[in-house]
Amino acid sequence: MNGTKPLGLGTVLRSNAPPRHLWIILSDPFQTAGSVLLVNFTTLREQSADDECILTSDEYPGVLTSPQSVIAFSRAKVGSMVALEAAVNRGDFTVVATPLPGETLAEIIEAGRNSKQLSDAKKRLLPSR
Repeated sequence: MNGTKPLGLGTVLRSNAPPRHLWIILSDPFQTAGSVLLVNFTTLREQSADDECILTSDEYPGVLTSPQSVIAFSRAKVGSMVALEAAVNRGDFTVVATPLPGETLAEIIEAGRNSKQLSDAKKRLLPSR
């Protein structure tokens, strides 16, 4: 595949297309019949609808560069693991070598469960408690 460990829950990918957002796999494709839920980090803006999960650069050191970032649940995408792996192999995404800390992943998943921006269908892809 991409020469690194397999993609899965908590994998962080950098889009190679502008604006080069970071995306996180928030589902376990082995538990969701190969479906993946992707959400992205973006900079916290005053007029943003996405303010349900605010993270500081301390929560993902060395990767998050903005003082405050948010998870853009309103832009969440669902796709297949096969298609995502193909996109990585094409060079559309690069796997971020620095793993997302477990506590930060848990915080994002919990925020997703409570998000008004994430549909019920997408919430069903989140890992069970």
